[in-house]
Amino acid sequence: MNIIDTSTNFLSKSGINNIPLFAINKIEHADLSSGKEIVIFQSPSAVKNYSFLDKLANKKIIAMGPGTQKALQEKGLDSTLPKNYNSAGIIEYLESNFNANNVLIIKGENGVNDIEEHIANYGGNVESISVYRRNVFEDYTQIGNDYLNADAIIFTSTMAAKIYFEKIYQNRVNTRFYSISNRIKGIIEEYGFEAITLDYFSDNLLEKIKTT
Repeated sequence: MNIIDTSTNFLSKSGINNIPLFAINKIEHADLSSGKEIVIFQSPSAVKNYSFLDKLANKKIIAMGPGTQKALQEKGLDSTLPKNYNSAGIIEYLESNFNANNVLIIKGENGVNDIEEHIANYGGNVESISVYRRNVFEDYTQIGNDYLNADAIIFTSTMAAKIYFEKIYQNRVNTRFYSISNRIKGIIEEYGFEAITLDYFSDNLLEKIKTT
C-alpha cells in the first residue's frame, strides 16, 4: 500500500512515505519574549525557525502537539502538552491551569489565530510572531506523479490539501484521503471529497489506515 504523508516536519513512520507539498522558509524576527510568562509554539517549524530559544529557559512553554514537543526537547527545552493537540486544546488548558495574562505565540505566517483572539477577548496581554512562511514549489510535475500513484494521502495542513486539489489531483485517481484535524477535513470536503480524521500520533497509525 502506497501511503504518502504531506508533513514538512515528518516523524518517521514505518510504511509511510513523506513528500511535502511546500517549502518552509525562515522570516527574520525580533525577540518579543521579555516580560512574557507563557510561550506557545504552534508547530515544529515554529521551534526550528525561532531565533531566541536561549531566552526561554525560565518561561512556561506549551507545545501544540507531540511533534512540536519533540522539536523543543531536541533544543533542550521542556514543554507541556494540552489534552487535545489543537488550538481548542490549548485554550482549554490555559483556562484550567493559568491566568494567561502575558503570553507569546510563535507560529507561521498566516497561521491560525484562535488562541491569540481568545486570550485578547478575555483581557490577556498576548502577542504573536510569525517566524516562517510556507512557499509553494514552482513545479509539481514529479511530485504530482508520486501523488497520483498513492493509495492514501495524509494531509497535515490546510495548505497541503489546497495545493493537492488545485495543482495535482486528477479525476482518474482512486485515493483515500485522511486529515489530522477537523479543520483540514473541512477543507477537503470543500473540494467535494470525503476524508477520515486520524489520531496522527497513534502508535498504530499504519494499521488504522489499512483497515479503513
